[in-house]
Amino acid sequence: MKTDKAGMNDMKNQNNRTKEKNIWKKGTVIGLLCVLFVQMLAGCQLPGSEAEPVEKGMLKVGMHLEIPSMCYLSEDTNKPEGFDVELAGKLAEKMGLELEIVDTSEENLLKSLDADLYDCVISSVGLSDWNEAHYSHTSPYADISSVKEKTGQDTEYTELAVFTKKGNPMTKKLEENLQELKKDGTLKELSQKYFEKDITVAAQTKE
Repeated sequence: MKTDKAGMNDMKNQNNRTKEKNIWKKGTVIGLLCVLFVQMLAGCQLPGSEAEPVEKGMLKVGMHLEIPSMCYLSEDTNKPEGFDVELAGKLAEKMGLELEIVDTSEENLLKSLDADLYDCVISSVGLSDWNEAHYSHTSPYADISSVKEKTGQDTEYTELAVFTKKGNPMTKKLEENLQELKKDGTLKELSQKYFEKDITVAAQTKE
């Protein structure tokens, strides 16, 4: 039985070229998928990464501007004043951002975090079980148990914290800056200014 060696060689060469094309196509597809995956990762905010503010260059803070000594509108200037207002300004300054206060009702104060209307809430909000379960927050910065009459607040949750949307990485940065304001005495000075006493909660120490 005779065989056509030239024909068989041609067939082998053709098969090799087909395999090479298939390998090249598979490699191209895999490469494109890798590029898309990297782009997707770049567009996602990974846990622990620094959060961008809701509005570039601004720290938007939700407040209920009807709390005496804490956050209220000045009768003289009609501008926000109070312990929480100045605290928010100091935090924004440390983050290199301008402060914008968003006045809202007490009912919508925390809820609006979920709608990204502002970055955080600094408005005499206590660390209740419900608040802690549904929102991220810093460690307490003040305890109003001794100044309830002055603030007009009758609540059992007297330790106040800065609240953010659940899982917002900005909470970590706010916490770091808050601890610095405690350690350098800034927070104590604000407390003396509005309450003539120190209602701040001591800075946390690393063990």
